[in-house]
This record gives sequence, C-alpha cells and structure tokens, in this order.
Amino acid sequence: MLLAGEVVYFTDLPKLVGEKSYELKLKELEIQRKKVDIDSKNLRYLPSVNLDHTPFFESLRGDGYNRKGWNTTLNLNWNFGEQGNTIFTNLILELEYERLLLEYRALYQKELFDQAFQYAETLKLLAFYDYDFSNESDADKQFQTVQKLYKQGIESYLVTQNSKVDYFFYKYNAIKSRLDQQKSQSIFRRKFLLKDVTLKQIPEREYKILPLEETLKEYEKNLSELNFDIVLTLNKVKILEVQKQVRFNDLWVPNFFVNVYNQNARESYSGLSGTWTNSQQLYDYSRNDYSLYARSSDSDFNVGGNFGFRFPLFNRWLDKNEFEKSKIEVKLAKSESQFLRENTGLFLYELIQQHNNLVELYEISRESKRIAEENYQIMEKAYKTGSASIIELQTVDRRLRDVMRNEIQNRYDLIQLRLQIGLLLGDTMKFLNN
Repeated sequence: MLLAGEVVYFTDLPKLVGEKSYELKLKELEIQRKKVDIDSKNLRYLPSVNLDHTPFFESLRGDGYNRKGWNTTLNLNWNFGEQGNTIFTNLILELEYERLLLEYRALYQKELFDQAFQYAETLKLLAFYDYDFSNESDADKQFQTVQKLYKQGIESYLVTQNSKVDYFFYKYNAIKSRLDQQKSQSIFRRKFLLKDVTLKQIPEREYKILPLEETLKEYEKNLSELNFDIVLTLNKVKILEVQKQVRFNDLWVPNFFVNVYNQNARESYSGLSGTWTNSQQLYDYSRNDYSLYARSSDSDFNVGGNFGFRFPLFNRWLDKNEFEKSKIEVKLAKSESQFLRENTGLFLYELIQQHNNLVELYEISRESKRIAEENYQIMEKAYKTGSASIIELQTVDRRLRDVMRNEIQNRYDLIQLRLQIGLLLGDTMKFLNN
C-alpha cells in the first residue's frame, strides 16, 4: 500500500493500477456476481416441482359442527421447450462471463494507459517547469547585467527594455509551468489516493523507427485477437447468434410438456349437535359406531399425470418479428466488427507513421540542442571578449532555449505515442519494454 510521500517508478505502474484502481474493483465484483449464476447453471435443467400444503378450519354453525383438516398437493412439471432454451440461456451466461473477463482485461489496459500517459505528462511538465525556472533565473541575471551597462552608458534603453521583457516572459512561463505540473500531478495523486508522491524519471533509451510494412504485417493479421474493442464485438456477435437461435425455437419448436401430480387430503369433524327432534350424528369408522365427535377413517389420495404440447398460433407472428429482428441485429454486429477491424488497422498504420516522424523530430531536436549549446558557448566567449553584442548573445540564447524545449516535448510525445500503439495492440507497455 502506498503511503504519503511515496516514490513511484514508471515500472511500478502495472502493479499499482491492479491494486489501486477503483474501476477494476467494481468490475471484479461484477465478475463475482456473474460467477454465482455460472455455478448454478445446472440447476436450471431441473423440472419445476411445487409442494402446496393447506391446513383449514371451519365453524359451520348452521350445520352444527366444526370441520378441520389439510390438503397437500405435489406437482412436477417438465417443459421441454423451456429446457431447450435453458441450454442456450446457459451458453449466453458463459459468453457473458467471458465478456466480463475481457472487459476486465481491456479496462486494466485502459487504466494503465491513462496513468502511464499522465505519468509521462507530469514528468514533461516538471521538465518544462525546471527549464522555465532556469530561464527565469538566467533572464533575471541578464537583465541586471544589461541594466548596469545601461547606467554606465554602454547599452541603450531599447536593449534594457528588451531584457526586461525577456525576464517577465520567462517569469510568466515559470509560474504557468508550475501551475500546469501541479494540476497534472494532482490527477495522478487522486487516482491512487495520495497526498504527496515523487515520480522518478523514465529511463532514457533509444527509440528506433518501426518498419512500416513489417510492423503492419506482423500485427494486422492478429488484430482480432489483440485489440480488445474488436474482441468484444466478436463476443457480442456470438451472444446475438445464440439469442437468434432462441427466437427460432420460439417460432418453430412446439412446446412439449409433462405434468405429474399427487393430491392428499384429510378431514375431521367435532362438536356435532342437532335439534330436539333429530340430533345429527356421524359414523366414526375408528370406533364402528355413531358419535358426536368423528373423523374420516382414510385420507383422500389422488395420483395422476398428463402430457401434451402447445403450438402458438396468433403469437407466432410476434415470434416471427422477433426472429427477423434478431437476424438483423446479428448482421449489424458483424458489420460493426468488420468496420472496427478495418478502422483499427488504418489507425495502426497512421500511428506508426506518426511514430516514425516523431522519432526523426526527436533526433533532429537532440542534434539541434547539441549545436545550439556549442553556438552559445562560442557567442558567450565572443561577448566576453567584446567581439559580440548583448543582442547577438540574447538571440543565440533564445534559440538554445527553444530547441531545449522542443527536445523535452518530442521525447515525452514519443513515449506517449508508444503507449497509444501498445494500447491499440492490447499491451500498453509493450513498446516501452521492448
């Protein structure tokens, strides 16, 4: 568990996302709930069994006696039409469970991408802040120097004002960079519920151009297995195919059923009385005589069964409509899956092109930085010896700062683009680990 002020490495992100993501925990609970349905799927094949037990008591004052007893009915019903659909229902459950597992893996990669992207974004803004803070400090020193020269009559008022403008420009950038990196780091901290965190630098490495044709050939043929969006659409097609079969059964398969029942009842009477002319008595089978209190000697017992089939007539038109709609839904899902596959392949092609262009830009910015640093050192020596003016030094200095910022921008843009390519191919960190 992370504590406040914890140091986080870029390589720690896969573990942190798995442990700390709230969305993943919700998805895990959803999977557990579906697992309960999967574990009880075989119970759906059992017949319908109903047991009714009904005790009763009646006070029949008009007849002069009380009646009490109970009725018990055991009914077993087996609907073969429903049993057939149960097979498909369980198959749909398994496909839905498979879909939840796929959604969990897709969500994990998306969460990992979001946090890795934010990690790189925060480091980029921190680098910008360090760069802008250094610019502000250097601009302040340069402004103080020019101001002294102005007072000595060596530099003009215009040069002094230009130095002052440069100072406030870099001061503004430093404050804005600090604000931007604070906002970016806040997003990262809140995701993992941290009050404070230190992000370690992503290790420097050489990023090479990805061969366009070879990379596309390697991954395009497996897009349906690698890209989670495509895999989920294929799972959706499977579910809709099974649902279509259920609609077909409702339309054409007669509903055959078997029903077996057992009925048992017993009654007893008490408080028998009559008029003075004709008292009412009941024969008591247990004593073989008439009594004011009597019960039946045996309970009523009935056993039976029936079977048959139901074939809907008028509802068939509604079932036919549902079946036709299910066929259209399958076509739509297949079309969506095919479009997504082609679109993803095109997107992969564009990302690889952008990546290769960005690799070239990054290499150019690194070389430009090296040359600009050399130029600045030469111009600084020339200025100190008096062979170059402060304006020339400021011009070279601005060029150096521009290429330094470009290098920072290009490096982290390249990292984020590689994360995006990895996400598209189902493994966010793939192109940063290889």
